Amino acid sequence: MFPGAGFSLHGSSKIFGIPGIALAIYATAKPAKKKAVAGLLIPATITAVICGITEPLEFTFLFVAPVLFVVHAVLAATLAATFFLFGVVGSFGAGLIDAIVQNWIPLFKYHSATYIMQIVVGLCFTAIYFFVFRYLIVKNDYKTPGRTEDDEEDKLYSKAEYKAKKAMEGKVGENIKIDERDLKATAFLEALGGKKNIKDVTNCATRLRVTVVDDTLVKGLSTFTKAGAHGLVKNGHAIQVIVGLSVPQVRERFEALLQDISDAEIASGTEKSTTLKAFVNGKVIPITEVKDEMFAQKMMGDGIAIYPQNETMIAPADGEITMVMEESGHAVGMRLASGVEILIHIGIDTVKMEGRGFHVLVKHGQKVEAGQRLVSFDKKLIEKEGYSSIIILAITNFSEYPLMKLHSGMTAKANETVIATF
Repeated sequence: MFPGAGFSLHGSSKIFGIPGIALAIYATAKPAKKKAVAGLLIPATITAVICGITEPLEFTFLFVAPVLFVVHAVLAATLAATFFLFGVVGSFGAGLIDAIVQNWIPLFKYHSATYIMQIVVGLCFTAIYFFVFRYLIVKNDYKTPGRTEDDEEDKLYSKAEYKAKKAMEGKVGENIKIDERDLKATAFLEALGGKKNIKDVTNCATRLRVTVVDDTLVKGLSTFTKAGAHGLVKNGHAIQVIVGLSVPQVRERFEALLQDISDAEIASGTEKSTTLKAFVNGKVIPITEVKDEMFAQKMMGDGIAIYPQNETMIAPADGEITMVMEESGHAVGMRLASGVEILIHIGIDTVKMEGRGFHVLVKHGQKVEAGQRLVSFDKKLIEKEGYSSIIILAITNFSEYPLMKLHSGMTAKANETVIATF
């Protein structure tokens, strides 16, 4: 036997600890998200147990709640010490393959009792891991996968994304929430060799196109995919990072990093992000609850609606008027500087009122600022004639903004309450 291998038992936590952690994350996930979370956890857990590669799960702890990683380290050390106490020695530094090939197959007939004890103790620690992690997640309300907001996509994080988060926190402060596009931009810039290696950057519909000074400094495909890219195309100094439909926002942040723009602009939720604010006072509902099939089924785009409490509709952000229903006055279209295109529609079937009770205050092609008055309307007249006065905002090109977040369920105050972020 190899007595010194008693200190090569650190891989035991990958075989017995990770399943307990995964079960705890699944058990604490919201019922509606359990299926999606299982799809994330099962392959990650199998990889950890069989191959000993634990990066996605462990860096998710560091990303979401670093204290869980500390607890994991303590439990892993305790597990290894307990095994050694029971006489378990050998090369258990990786996953199940390592355990089977180097230990159980060649030595089981000589040390069967020891290895059976190892499995029993290991499964006990799986249960310990489960209950400890479940307790901490629930007690501290950690936003592990499946416990995030309903409109937020769950994922496991990579080392590159964790490093990007720490780098961003160093710039903007730990109390500012960093969104996924900031992380991707930072990780991609690092993988492309840093600011000094970037000569030019553009984008097409789904790809970030970068010309680099030294193509040997560009990392391999795995580095980019771990940071959230769907692929990488290298043609000498011309590099294409396949990002997806969020590429315009990623490029915007990428360029901000290149220009070393002030901290306030780099941070998520500031000038580098598009924000829409309420266009009237009133109760906000999802567009799917609007009692009109065209809007409810998102035929005009995703969005929200507001039951108005006042009679003046204002611009939700800076932009340009692209469409005005001058005869009926019931709808206005806008294009924002970021490229977001919106339609604001007052009432349902109010086109039939032929302009009665509506007064349009802007013209096609006019530049407007957030809070500027667009249309005044007679709410009582609309309802008296038998129409709903609800005002719908639809983002007509919403498919170009997969990370768009809509906010509803609250009573909004015009030009103050945020109803959407991009």
